[in-house]
Amino acid sequence: MKRFRLFITLFVSVLVIVLALKSVQAQSGNQSDVTGPDPQEIVTPDSNDGGAGAVERPEVDRETFEDIFDGASVEQQVELFEELQAVEFGGQLNLDLFGSVASSQDIANTLRDLSRLTNKKAALIYVVSLKDKLELLLIVPNNPPIRQVIPAANRRVVQKAAQEFRTSITNRILTNYLPPAKQLYQWIVAPFEQVLQANQIDTLIFSMDAGLRTIPVAALHNGQQFLIEQYSVAIIPSFSLTDTRYLPITNSQILAMGISKGIEGQTPLPAVAVEIPTLANELWPGQAFLNQASTIENLKSLSRQHFGIIHLATHAEFKPGKISNSYIQFWNTKLRLDQLRKLSQELQWNAAPKVEMLVLSACRTALGDEQAELGFAGLAVQAGVKTALGSLWYVSDQGSLALMTKFYEQLKSAPIKTEALRQAQLAMLKGQVRIEGGQLRLSEVNRVPLPPELARMGDIILSHPYFWSAFTIIGNWN
Repeated sequence: MKRFRLFITLFVSVLVIVLALKSVQAQSGNQSDVTGPDPQEIVTPDSNDGGAGAVERPEVDRETFEDIFDGASVEQQVELFEELQAVEFGGQLNLDLFGSVASSQDIANTLRDLSRLTNKKAALIYVVSLKDKLELLLIVPNNPPIRQVIPAANRRVVQKAAQEFRTSITNRILTNYLPPAKQLYQWIVAPFEQVLQANQIDTLIFSMDAGLRTIPVAALHNGQQFLIEQYSVAIIPSFSLTDTRYLPITNSQILAMGISKGIEGQTPLPAVAVEIPTLANELWPGQAFLNQASTIENLKSLSRQHFGIIHLATHAEFKPGKISNSYIQFWNTKLRLDQLRKLSQELQWNAAPKVEMLVLSACRTALGDEQAELGFAGLAVQAGVKTALGSLWYVSDQGSLALMTKFYEQLKSAPIKTEALRQAQLAMLKGQVRIEGGQLRLSEVNRVPLPPELARMGDIILSHPYFWSAFTIIGNWN
């Protein structure tokens, strides 16, 4: 039986509490042959507005946490940061997360088991942004954790670089994103380069501190190449909050919904009229709903059918403030993010066999806002699915169509989801996927005709990271 995680304000007693929680737990279920961290039990409070049914949420005393973290062993630091992440995500998502935090040994063992099953070797990097320095914790299969301290990268300096990176990379013409991309790489990845190479790591999983959860890690740059040219990448809220169990996705059916027309004052997405039938009718078996048919009612009507992939090609916003400010647009209503958990439970997305992936192909996250980034990075937890795929900023109608179409094409043969995304991103980076002659060219022989309103916009080279680095795997990377 699980022991409950204790959610209290992080004062001095937190270290004793966290160290008392171990996560050696057997995982039952029919989704995987791998034993790994069981995702924490999630309870939605009766009220979101502080009423009688609401649960009083803890507040993090960051200064005290940092004092304790600084004096802890590397194994203790892993558990402390896991606990901190659960408190912060639970508070923003209005969820009570119960369970035990993963230890570094549990994580290393799970990474080992997954590498044997998938033939892909992942490492986990915790990026902890402290007031006076940056601390990095690395866990690779079959090894104790490794700690690196970057004294020059204090919180103010790192947050400034992250902001510059996010701001500059969204300019599709300039390359002034390179200085912060290189600097962040030197701080976050370079300290572990030799260890990663020695352990033949090909996949990097990041668990980020506040203010860093929405940097496009795929576009970090070592001076010669982007990170995505070296590794598949993903972000997780924490290891304890991630369902790491592996199930090949190739047999999954897709439920694809999309809105190509402008509604409620939002920008039309004409490429969605191509995206939805291409995905659901040509690349994957499943069902497609477009425009007026893209309603929550239609989503509910299919609750008895199991879809391993839920694809929503519609505007979605992760906004500052309460989680209810963020939403996913359906034809007749906005689904507020605080309503997503209830819908997920009603549709039994979390029941075996669990929904493997929720995809939002036209979403964006408020730049530099910690509450918005908690919503984005916590999307898989909130939706009750194993994996989420979304974009950090609204790329473009053509760019989203290109990335998504190539991603699903690769997903049919890639060993894990992050590798499918990597191959799609590389194809855009190298110019293999592009808009040319009124067509989306996925390869020299595979082409998708575009509607007239997109064709007349002319040719588009999609190699700039603006077009491909926003798309991020969240949660289960396998």
